[in-house]
Formats: sequence, C-alpha cells, structure tokens
Amino acid sequence: MPDARLVVGAPLSLTGRYGFLGGLAAAGLRQVVQGARTLGGIRIGRERLAPELHVVDDGGTRAGVGRALEEVAEAGLLVGPYGSDLVDEAARWAAERGRVLWNQGGSADEVERLPGVVSVPSPASRYLGPVLEALADSLPGARVLVAAGRRPFGRSAALGAREAADRLGMTLVGTVAPKEVPEASDADVVLAAGTFAEDVELVRHLRARPAAVAAVAAGISLFGPTLGPGAEGILGPSQWEEGARFPVDLGPRQADAVRALRAEVLPTLRPGPGGVDYPAAQAYAAGLVAMRCAEEAGTTEDEALLETARGLRCTTFFGRFGLGEDGRQEDHEILVVQWQQGVKRIVWPPSLAEASPIL
Repeated sequence: MPDARLVVGAPLSLTGRYGFLGGLAAAGLRQVVQGARTLGGIRIGRERLAPELHVVDDGGTRAGVGRALEEVAEAGLLVGPYGSDLVDEAARWAAERGRVLWNQGGSADEVERLPGVVSVPSPASRYLGPVLEALADSLPGARVLVAAGRRPFGRSAALGAREAADRLGMTLVGTVAPKEVPEASDADVVLAAGTFAEDVELVRHLRARPAAVAAVAAGISLFGPTLGPGAEGILGPSQWEEGARFPVDLGPRQADAVRALRAEVLPTLRPGPGGVDYPAAQAYAAGLVAMRCAEEAGTTEDEALLETARGLRCTTFFGRFGLGEDGRQEDHEILVVQWQQGVKRIVWPPSLAEASPIL
C-alpha cells in the first residue's frame, strides 16, 4: 500500500433526523475507499495514493454541517452530506472556498445550481415524472394530486410532477402539504414527496385509496416493514435498486458492488429490512466518480477536478453519469418501484422492470 494518502472527507448524519440514511451513505463511502485500497490505491500524476475516509457526524443540522466541514476542510476530495437542506449548507461553504463538493445525497434542483457541485443522483424535479410515465397507459388523462413538503426537495419534486402531468395529458388538481391530503381524495393518483415520516403518515391516513399512490419514501426498504400490509401496491421513485443491471465501464460490476454493500450494510440493520438502498449505492458511486476525476485530472486541485467532471461520461453499477451544459446531472435515470407481496420490485422503465405495475 502506498505511503501517501488521499483523504476523502464527508460530513454525514450518523445521528439525528437523517441518521439512518446518513449511515447508509457512510457505508457506501467505506466500501469505495476499501475497494480502491484493495486495488493498491489510485494514481494521481506520478503518485499512487491510498484513499482514507474521514467521516464527521453532522447530527442532521445545518450548524452541524458547518462544524463537520471545518474538521475535513483539508481533505483532497470533499463529499457532501445526506439531505438537500444539508447539502445546500455544504455547497455554500464549499463555494466560498473554491472547493468542489461531490454531491451524493441532495437532489433538490437548487443544490445543483450552486457553483462547484458535482451531483451523482438525478435531481428532484425528475423524481415523480417517471411514476406518471409508468401509469400513463393505464390511467390516461388521470387527475393527479401532489403532496409535497416545504423543503427545497419537495418544491422541486412538485414542479417536476406538474411538468410531467402536462406533457402526458394528465390534470394536476392541486399541490398541498402532506397533512392536507383528504382521507378520501377524488384524484386518480396521489404523489407524496415529503420526509420519510410524512410519506408514511400520509399512506396511513388514506382511508380510501385512489387508483395509484406513490411516495418517495417507498424507494427505501424500511418503508415496507414500517407500514406492513399498508405498503402493498405503493409506488415510489428510486435512484437505484439491487435488481438493476447496467453495462459498467467504471468500478465494480453490479453483483460485486451489491455483495460488498450487503456485507457492510446489513449487519447494521438487523432485524430491520433486508436490502441495500440507494443512499448507500449513490455514495459509493460518488466516490468512484470523484476518484476517476482525480486520476484523469492528475491532481486534486479543485478547478481541474471540476473541469474533468464536466467532461466525464461513464456508467457505474449505479447507472449513467454525465453532466449537462448547465452542470446538472443529466444522464442518470430514475427507476420506479412498487411494493408487491411484501417485496419492492422495479416496474419502470420497461428495459429494467422486474414486474408490471399493479393498480
């Protein structure tokens, strides 16, 4: 193993409101660093460096993010926290210092517009459109109600849902707070984009379900055990699923990445859900992309890293990576899952589907 180090620093919520999801992201970063070390480190210029991970708990608060970032300020690669509001705080901190922030856990569109942010996951405005696409043939002209939180993520997701409904000939009958959804809505489709707790409570609240209900929280394995039989039939967007298969040209194959993540994640979840969720995978992928950019740039100088990231096109086990002219993540594709017989299955797009949507 090389003597020289490349520190990967990350403020992550190991406690607080994002503690579960931040823990998954930390697991993904541990695996990408361990994988690089197993291969003898990464070559940057004439040196081969041993990656080393430094995670600091941000406690799920913006103030905590600032304190954590000061502890990892000298890291060669700076990976952002989980949660769009916390990524916003980290991105502003990084912009003031001319740093690149490798964004693995914040999907609000506002985050991607900040300078120096390189996002691996798809933006929130693209979360709910694929759900409506999956339903378009079965529910032509559907009436759609969006229940969105007030945070940046919810606002972005709601805007994307409106645009998708217009494009697909559906009617958006309203955008309300999660607590304002009636027990018996007259909409054909209810889309929820609140926090995990808000989405779960909304599903429990629906006394008479419409033809289709989708919730962002349904993309997380904990959703099923939390709701039990109540999760049956609920759709949800997902950045990644274990069952997806992509033609990888950067990093490990899907099967190897899943095996490594399961070994890292599952012991911490028992007796909880039995799958690996996308927060772990997208953090892993963010590490792969950041390290590849450092290798191609031949330096960890931030301006060179950002220029390299803007020109990079690749496919990891997480899916495609590619930034548009505006610097936003453009190539990565959102999947749609549905809970069927107690299991989360991919139902969209057709090329990756494990099952058909059930209304």
